[in-house]
Parts: sequence; C-alpha cells; structure tokens
Amino acid sequence: MVAITRATLARQLKSSNVKTTKIRIVKNKIIKQKKRLVKQRTVPSSSSSITITNKTTTSTVPLQAYNDVIGKSNITDALAYDCHWNPVGREYDLGRDGVFMGFNILIGQFYEGIPDVNMKKPIDELKMKGFQVKYVKTEDECIKELASNQYQVAWIISNSRINNRDIISSLTNFHSNGGGIFLFADNIPFVCHANEFLSKKFGIIVEGNYCGANTMTYKENGHREKGHFGQHEIFTGIKNLFEGITICHLVYSKEASRRVFVPIGTASDGNTSIAVYDPISNSTINEGRICLDCGFTKLYCNWDSAGTARYIVNASCWLLRIENRFT
Repeated sequence: MVAITRATLARQLKSSNVKTTKIRIVKNKIIKQKKRLVKQRTVPSSSSSITITNKTTTSTVPLQAYNDVIGKSNITDALAYDCHWNPVGREYDLGRDGVFMGFNILIGQFYEGIPDVNMKKPIDELKMKGFQVKYVKTEDECIKELASNQYQVAWIISNSRINNRDIISSLTNFHSNGGGIFLFADNIPFVCHANEFLSKKFGIIVEGNYCGANTMTYKENGHREKGHFGQHEIFTGIKNLFEGITICHLVYSKEASRRVFVPIGTASDGNTSIAVYDPISNSTINEGRICLDCGFTKLYCNWDSAGTARYIVNASCWLLRIENRFT
C-alpha cells in the first residue's frame, strides 16, 4: 500500500473548530448557529491502531483508516444536516479521505443504460478516498482486468444477459483470493450477473420488479423490518437512505442462507434489498466480502437522494476489508 504522509493526513483531518446548538434552515441544509469550541482531533502516528470486533473475530485497524463515527447511523451532534436529516461533512463517512491510496477498484458496468457522464460522480467520490478506479463496459475487458491481480474490489452492475460465461468463474476466482465484490442488480431482467454468481456461491437468487422510490430509515436491530435498515459499518453517517426506483429482492432457498448472506436492509415492500457476506478470515479461507444492492438506479438517477453517495462509498471502503491488509 502507498502510505499517506502525516502532513497530508493532517490537512485532510482539518475541520472547523466550532459546533453549534441553534438550528436554522438554509436551502436544503439544517444548520446550527450558536458557537462553541470543539477540541480538534490529533493526527495519529503510523503505529496507532484501534481494535474492531466483528462477529467472532478481532482485528487491528490503522487508526486513520476510519472516522470516529464508524458504525453509527444516529448522529445527534453534527454541525449540520441535509434535508434528509443525514449529517453533513466528510467526517461522518466510514472511510477517511485520501487514506485508501494504493488500493484499486474495478467497475464492470454491463448494464447499457447508464451514460458515462453519470458514472463520473461515483468515480470521483471513490477517488476522494484515495482509490484508483478503472471503468470497463464489457465482460471481456472485466475478465482481463481481474486476471491482472491489480484490484482489491470489483463493482459488477448486472445486465439482462451474459455474453461471456467466463465472467462468473473469473469473479469466483477473484473473490476466493480475497477480492471484495459489490453486486448491483435492479428489476427483472437486469439481474443476470448477480443471479449467476449468487446462485453458484450461495444457492440464492434475486427476482422481482417493485416500484419503490421510498426512503428507508435506520432502526436499531430493524434490518428485517419493512422500510428499515439496521446497524452496520456500511450505514455509517446515514439515518435515511433512498431505496431505489425499480427494485428486485433476494429469494432465499433455505432459512440458513440468511445467516451466511445476511440481510441488512429491507425495502418498503418488506423484501430484502441490501445484504452482505462477511466471511471469517483465517489461514485457510481468504474469501473477500460481498455486498448486494437490489436497486442500481440509485447510481445514476438518484445519486443525490437520501444517503446514496455516502452509502455507496462506505460500502466500497468496507468491502476492501482494510483491517486484513495490514496484518
């Protein structure tokens, strides 16, 4: 990994030294006005670390990788909130800006309906975190790039057909060797790549065409309740999250599958729309993490809707599993 200098990190961490208490509304932001001093965060040394416990594993993470609010959705002391009551400020993202230098994300956009210009915002946001991003639009290009072993995370935006069947084995190999995968599906029939991969890996599929366009709300332990998502690092700094316009949903063949590929968000129709796979890492298993989103229209139609940008970038940082790349 390319190390970020302490001087650069200090500039990234520099923020306002005031917080406020009186609320007023300006345009689409709720801003607090009464000033009070806030102690600035000191820049950690390169050897500083924190311990994060996840399920049955405990990992040591470089302190500068994540913001202090890691895993918190209900943030009540922010300086300002947007019109969706999500806190404003990059310090409320999961990952710190610039810290992910040296890590690479491959975006395989197989769905043909997303204009290139609409992918600029997601790519620019990933670059703000430090990621290098390669954007391809064919399975052949994606297979070639995955074989280069240059990438730690891959986005796969499903289409209605698969032109090169080798893409699934290529993704399986990438995942087995520690690569994180962000699977995007939408309404039928734009589910093929997600379906093929999930069916082979977990025996589960996605289906459906629900017209959603509602906003999900954070609720502690509410991840399986209609219109809610629960606590997870991916939802850091997000109290309200746009669910997507046309949405498919997961279909579990066995109830036990829910304990492996875990639902963390339920759309307004009561079906799982966001789920994750977070394997225990040990000396014999090196699989990467997986996140499935069932409404990829949010990438280009609703990037500025409730929580979308933060959620997408948070998930990409989480998929990297940076804590395992420093041990």
